[in-house]
Amino acid sequence: MANHDRCCGSRHERPEPKRRARGDDAAISAGGAISQTIVEYAHRVRHQVHDDLVDRHARELHARASYDCWNGLSDTDQELWRHMARLDLTTRS
Repeated sequence: MANHDRCCGSRHERPEPKRRARGDDAAISAGGAISQTIVEYAHRVRHQVHDDLVDRHARELHARASYDCWNGLSDTDQELWRHMARLDLTTRS
C-alpha cells in the first residue's frame, strides 16, 4: 500500500500503481485506437499549451471530480486527466 501522508494524509488500500521506468517514456502506449488518438492529440497541440499549464489544469479537473489523491493514480490515469485538460484548454471559445 502506498503511503501518501504528505499529500492527502491517508493510506490507499489499492496496490501501488504502475509507474514508468523512465520519465521520458510515454504514459500511454499508442497500441489501440483511443490511446493512439490521445498520443497524437498531445503531440499536435504541444505548441499551443505549456505542459505545466496542462498538468495544473488536469489536477484541478481531477480534484473537482474525485476524492482520490493525484499521487495515488497510475501514470495512465494521470495522462487521461491531462488529455481532458488539453481538450478543455484548446477548445475553449
